[in-house]
Amino acid sequence: MGGAGKKSIGAEAKRQMREQEQEARKEKSKKEKGEERQKGAVIVDDKQVITTLSSLKAITAHALARSIGVKVSVANSLLKRLEAQGMLRRFGGYSGHYVYQLVDKTAK
Repeated sequence: MGGAGKKSIGAEAKRQMREQEQEARKEKSKKEKGEERQKGAVIVDDKQVITTLSSLKAITAHALARSIGVKVSVANSLLKRLEAQGMLRRFGGYSGHYVYQLVDKTAK
C-alpha cells in the first residue's frame, strides 16, 4: 500500500525547471496575442482608397480588402462610411455582400 516514493533532488529540480519554462511560454504567448490586437488599428488614407476603388472592376469588401491589405471587416466598415458620405452607392449584391459603384459628382 505504498505510494510513490520521494523524488530525488535532481528529479525535483528538473520538474521545477519544466514548470518555469511552461509559465514563461504562457506569458510570451499572452504578450504576442496582445501585440496582434494592437496591430488591428488601421489608419487608411481616403485619397488612396478612392484611387484604389477607381481601379477595381467590382467594388466589394473582399476586393478592397485584398487590394489595400486590410481585413474584410475593416474594408466593409470603410465602404459603409464612404456610402454614408455619398461617395459610393450600393449597386447590387445580397445578404451583406454588396457591390458598390463610385458616384460621379460631375453628372449631377
